[in-house]
Amino acid sequence: MHRIVNDLWRGSEQDADELIHRNPEDITAILNVRGPDAYRPPGRDQSADHFGKAYKWIPAPDIGMVALEHIREGLAWLEEQTNKHERILIHCMHGISRSPAFLAAFMVKSGISFSLDEAKATISTHREVQPAVQMIPAMNRVVLVSALTGLPNRQAFEQGPATPFAAILDVDFMKIFNDSYGRIAGDMLLRRLAGILTSVGLDAYHCDEDEFLCKGNSHQELHAKLSRAQQLFADPFQVYADGRIRTITGMHFSFGIGATLPEQEAVLREAKIAKAGDESPEWLRELIAASAHDHVW
Repeated sequence: MHRIVNDLWRGSEQDADELIHRNPEDITAILNVRGPDAYRPPGRDQSADHFGKAYKWIPAPDIGMVALEHIREGLAWLEEQTNKHERILIHCMHGISRSPAFLAAFMVKSGISFSLDEAKATISTHREVQPAVQMIPAMNRVVLVSALTGLPNRQAFEQGPATPFAAILDVDFMKIFNDSYGRIAGDMLLRRLAGILTSVGLDAYHCDEDEFLCKGNSHQELHAKLSRAQQLFADPFQVYADGRIRTITGMHFSFGIGATLPEQEAVLREAKIAKAGDESPEWLRELIAASAHDHVW
């Protein structure tokens, strides 16, 4: 459990359980945002265990995103307790994803931090966190936009103006990544790729799972921008998986450029075949080495 700012603490369920037996920092209010996740026993309303403390349970699922209605409910409660000068612990299971999301949102709303990035930096002073992102409310979601990445989807690609060339791309070893680190980390990876594609100036679309499309006026333009995106995608980054922050290096995606979809798919297949004999990326080698080390013969 760490004091972040003013009378706000961030912690884990274990920290909250400790308050039942002793009360470090004299916590007087608890916001439990642990909903459905992969751990047992499941998150629940434990107000009866914390007699005499203000208590709020918001069952936010561990999916890497937090619903807007949950954020609003949490902010209203936090504002109420802050006005009463309560000393507040915000916790989820490990204190890495869900609780930092609620805390960061409150720090921005209350004027403590200028932006969510600034709030995250403050929260990470004691321990690196990966706050869950705020989910777009369904009523405001445009049907031509991917809910996961925020990019235009395949329907938008097909309905939009045609260009002489387009590219199809997907992430190498995506299934292994999801199986090893979980779908939450996988979704974060796809959002990262979407951000990279747009940052290099690509007209990018998220179609399905790890498949993306890009439009361009020339083969040379698309190839140059996608090559730059590959370089950025390979840089080290962090994901939240299995209760801790992991650093991933060497992610890669393959792409195929062409004037028609069959041509793009053929070039993509050729690119994957050409890479089949290459050395495995660094993150996969580390995963294999860790698996071999943990194996009991």
